[in-house]
Amino acid sequence: MKNKKLILLLMAVYFLTGCWDNQEIQERGYVLGIAIDKASPLPKGQESMDEYLSERDMEEMPVQKGQPKYSYTIQVPILANARNQPSGAGSGGGSGEEVTWDLTIRGNSFMEVNREFSTRLDYPPYYEHLQAIIINEDVAKEGLSQILDMFFRDHEMRRRTRIFITPHEAKYILDVQPRISDFPSVYLGRLPMNAEKTSRILHVTDLGEVSKSIHTKTDFVLPRVTSSKDEIKDAGSAVFKGDKMVGWLGEIDTISLKWIRDSVKGGLVVVNMPEDKEGGGLVSLEVIKAKTKVTPIIEDDGIKMKIDAEATLNMSEKFQGHHDVALDKSFIEVVEKKVEVDMKRRMTSTIKYVQKEFGADIFHFNRIMRKYDPRYWAEIEGNWEELFKQVEPIVNFKAEIKQIGTMK
Repeated sequence: MKNKKLILLLMAVYFLTGCWDNQEIQERGYVLGIAIDKASPLPKGQESMDEYLSERDMEEMPVQKGQPKYSYTIQVPILANARNQPSGAGSGGGSGEEVTWDLTIRGNSFMEVNREFSTRLDYPPYYEHLQAIIINEDVAKEGLSQILDMFFRDHEMRRRTRIFITPHEAKYILDVQPRISDFPSVYLGRLPMNAEKTSRILHVTDLGEVSKSIHTKTDFVLPRVTSSKDEIKDAGSAVFKGDKMVGWLGEIDTISLKWIRDSVKGGLVVVNMPEDKEGGGLVSLEVIKAKTKVTPIIEDDGIKMKIDAEATLNMSEKFQGHHDVALDKSFIEVVEKKVEVDMKRRMTSTIKYVQKEFGADIFHFNRIMRKYDPRYWAEIEGNWEELFKQVEPIVNFKAEIKQIGTMK
């Protein structure tokens, strides 16, 4: 009995000694954001070369082989400065001290550059809190497989890390000084959460999804971001065929894309009423529920995609009407019909535009075909790139207005 108690005591001592590999928070180089550009942007602010010559030399460290193709910038928080700011103050306010440290190094692979950061960062870079990867358009057009390979493989990289594409220098996004947030990378990483408010935002575009799309050879889209001094805008999308970017999809077409892909989480539908219907004007409707089903129709003369979309809507605003007609059943029916006609037109137009301009199956019709008829898909899979351009969309849209709001 005594021996058993002794063994239990020794085991308790062993298991209560704490984490053997713990590391203090202030002794880690937390990386919040990474920007990837063509080599090489000047340091933050784009000041004269003479003023920043030493930093520029640090960025242009020699590579072991060849000439550097890319500039990689990592953003590390200066935690002491962020903690000392008043609650709610952004990096542009408070004491005026910098709350992030952005380091840029040129190289040909992120693995090589990641090691070179250790020559300038006194703590090892730590990526488990990485919020966003921003990639310049010119880099994206060359392909994502090579530049993201380490991110796909490394154990520290979270599969939920968000990826964004920008038409400008990606480093500019990290230079933003948000008004109500300390760190631009965190600010950017949270923007897709607003997809419930607007369908202009893509929300399922993380590292894991990109990896799956590339390895299954599925075309995909990534969110488009632009910035000013203190703001970042996340709207629209970049179209990828294989792993290479082939063009941009506008904000309105992105809304249609999400309807077709059954990925609408919320947002608005705005229609313009005819002049003969109570004075015309705009009607804004909030999306409460959205559902889309795509069914292939295989015929001798080709493949059709039957797209049945349903929307439950609440009336949010009406402009220009001469008097309140929102309680009029006939008016509600007219609005519903107008929504159905407009959305059918928009969705059809988006499909035909993508077919003609990009030839990229970002609607994932190929996945639907594979599930619908595996044998037929095996016959046409090798020729799908051309067949996709000829697919005929048949769009049906059903709108139902449930609530009209409180009127006085």
